[in-house]
Amino acid sequence: MKRPEGFKGFSIMSIGQVISLIGSSMTQFGIGIWIWQTTGNATPFSIVASLFFIPNLIFSPFAGALIDRWPKKKALILPDLAAGIITILTLILLKTNNLTLWFLYIASFVSGIFNAFQWPAYSVTISIMLKKEEYGRANGLFSLTESGPMVIAPIVAGALLPIIKLDGIMIIDIITFIFAVGAVLWVIIPDVRKEVTEKVSLFKDAIFGFHYIFKRKPLLYLLLIFLGVNFFSGLYSTLIAPMILAKTNNNAVFLGMIESSFGIGGIAGGILMTIWGGAKKKIISLLFGILISGIGSMILGLSNVLISFLIAGSIIGIAGVVANASSQAIWQFKVPPSLQGRVFSARRVVAQLVGVIPMACSGIFVDRFLTPTFFYNTTKLSSIFGQSKGGAIALLAFVAGIFE
Repeated sequence: MKRPEGFKGFSIMSIGQVISLIGSSMTQFGIGIWIWQTTGNATPFSIVASLFFIPNLIFSPFAGALIDRWPKKKALILPDLAAGIITILTLILLKTNNLTLWFLYIASFVSGIFNAFQWPAYSVTISIMLKKEEYGRANGLFSLTESGPMVIAPIVAGALLPIIKLDGIMIIDIITFIFAVGAVLWVIIPDVRKEVTEKVSLFKDAIFGFHYIFKRKPLLYLLLIFLGVNFFSGLYSTLIAPMILAKTNNNAVFLGMIESSFGIGGIAGGILMTIWGGAKKKIISLLFGILISGIGSMILGLSNVLISFLIAGSIIGIAGVVANASSQAIWQFKVPPSLQGRVFSARRVVAQLVGVIPMACSGIFVDRFLTPTFFYNTTKLSSIFGQSKGGAIALLAFVAGIFE
């Protein structure tokens, strides 16, 4: 049997990744509920997210340099393998009643290191497996690897948690990662690497991407747009789960439905981009996606009933895919495949660097300032956004939407 390649091969890889990420997202869903039930605070959510993103940003330039040097399959498999090992360790600690927040913090940090390889590796793979005219469709398809699990995982995990508990969810996660690794091993990926004519240090290769971007003003300006978007979305994006749980009296089913709405929107956006490919001038569909996403964030902040949460999540999901897929197509057109590992990693660092600040501070800001100051008793703000910590997080979402 001929091994798949081209768009068919990339599609098979994407399906394997979707299956694996469904398992991972189910575990994250269950861990989120465990954290909320254990602490009742928003701060641990911010800490977990920050400890994931900080090493991801620090190691991304080095990961990009290694991706350009390594066979792409190695870079694609490494993050999945690390995630599988971390899940196994977490399961052992849970079964022996030794799972703690501190372990989750450490696990998040380690996951962030290895995850630095995943996004740039897949981005480069699109460029070397496909034709340029297929980039828009491929990025729309690849967006389904994020959106698909967001639909399925919360609903399935919310339904299964009372039956098989968190340890059963983790066992499913461990099984599913085999599909991602198997798909990568099966398909044909051209071996395109950086041509080494002289010995270059890893550090010099790591900073190459920054020099490349800063010398090309259009790419830099495009990057600064996403820097601003990521800063404001970081105000609330890691606190959606505690916001929903606080507003629904810890209803895991409602949380699953609302989180799935983001994925449903993402799937709709992915299908749209797979068929359409975006505007001829990709910057138009990119800016339109950012505008609509901001409106969705405002609706999310004002939501107090299930239907409005679902509408907001769907809008944000669709718009986010349109914006990100359009941006990705621009970068893939402008940057040669042999440089993309380093350049895309540098791009990721710059775009997300500022977003870590609100991500790290938002939980503490909600717990220590917003809630006791404006949402402890009935106030004008609480009458609009809701009571207690759920209302405080909703305010951040609304403000983020205005500035996006």
